[in-house]
Amino acid sequence: MHRDHAPAGTPAFVMPHFGDGSGTADHDHLRQAVASLREQTDPFWQLVVVDDGSPHRRDRERVRALHVADPERVVVLQQDVNRGQGFCRNVGVRWAAARGAPFVLFLDADDLAHPRRLERTRRIFAEHPEVDFVYSTFRVIDENGLPVPRERLTPSVREVLDSHERPVEGPNAWIRIGAETGYTSLTSTVAVRTALAVAHPFPEVRGSEDAHAWLRMAAGGTSFKYEPAIPARYRIPQGAAGSSDRARIGPDYYRRKTEVDTDGFRQALAIALRRGAIEPADAGPLLSGFRRRLALTMEREGRADLAADILAAADGPD
Repeated sequence: MHRDHAPAGTPAFVMPHFGDGSGTADHDHLRQAVASLREQTDPFWQLVVVDDGSPHRRDRERVRALHVADPERVVVLQQDVNRGQGFCRNVGVRWAAARGAPFVLFLDADDLAHPRRLERTRRIFAEHPEVDFVYSTFRVIDENGLPVPRERLTPSVREVLDSHERPVEGPNAWIRIGAETGYTSLTSTVAVRTALAVAHPFPEVRGSEDAHAWLRMAAGGTSFKYEPAIPARYRIPQGAAGSSDRARIGPDYYRRKTEVDTDGFRQALAIALRRGAIEPADAGPLLSGFRRRLALTMEREGRADLAADILAAADGPD
């Protein structure tokens, strides 16, 4: 771990990274992601890059070079074992919390932040003390940074963009997310108060770990805020089906997503019950509504088999 020069109380961007030695494209995308932070209109930030046990020395050296180039703001935490993006984000959040960061902003290593992201996020948190979760919309770009036409996006990515036409905001956001919109807050657009991120860490699973965390944060936090003026640029290489997680996990991705999302919603229910935000009689109907919404997503993705299984569970005893 490199020595950290960032002043206490500075917001922190948290960025997991894994280099598989496949070439220079991933490193170029990483450099562009960091460059998008250097273009922030608010320069008072710190970045913690958590390398997820990249096996190739060249990849590890390239990541360490980011710290050398900007030692006042960029810290690299090298993990010895590959544990997944959720684990790395938790490492970054704990680092930020230990240094008094009031909030953390998530940015994946191939996505690009809007130049006013930190400025607008800081203002929202200052002006709205009841808000502890901020997110925005995004534009999809390919491996070369060019816009991807809407018709080439997967149905679930279009579903997220559609949800921003009537965005989820306010308290108990997990209910609308679960029963109406589905996944709505792309990770590289999310910022949360650090205390909330510490209280509800990402599960140590691969695939949909962010959806799981957002549901629990929504149930355990105070209020969501949508900021449309700072769209991220979300990179989807056009040889891959959706996110890098989908490409790595392969055909089991959607089955895993149904399992992880369902567990996340169940945990959100439990949190809300403990807080008295819902009554015990509400839990069953809410879970059934969540399952019906998840089945719709699977149907749109061409997984009628998963949709049927989910609907059978929605109609049967819990």
